[in-house]
Amino acid sequence: MAEATKRYAVVTGANKGIGLETVRQLASNGFTVVLTARDEKRGLEAAEKLKESGLSGQVVFHQLDVANPATVASLADFIKTQFGKLDILLEYTKKQGTGNLHSVAIFKV
Repeated sequence: MAEATKRYAVVTGANKGIGLETVRQLASNGFTVVLTARDEKRGLEAAEKLKESGLSGQVVFHQLDVANPATVASLADFIKTQFGKLDILLEYTKKQGTGNLHSVAIFKV
């Protein structure tokens, strides 16, 4: 179960760009961060880069496609089992077909 002083965050779409940098910043500031991405290979590569830069204890990868209920349920189970709580959820979404950041939702859980 989670220690009361530990803080946990999930960042969606975090294998590059703003999402990746958000993971880096949160991890550098004491959060354990779940880096998520639709593409497992890209997500694992991004998490490995962060681990190589000294954040190995703070970053974990979990595959997530927010449009796929099975992966959402899998992530929820992972968080519940591994951490017992979640402090912050950051959701980055792109406008379909443009590659441009469409919206950012930040939830303090």
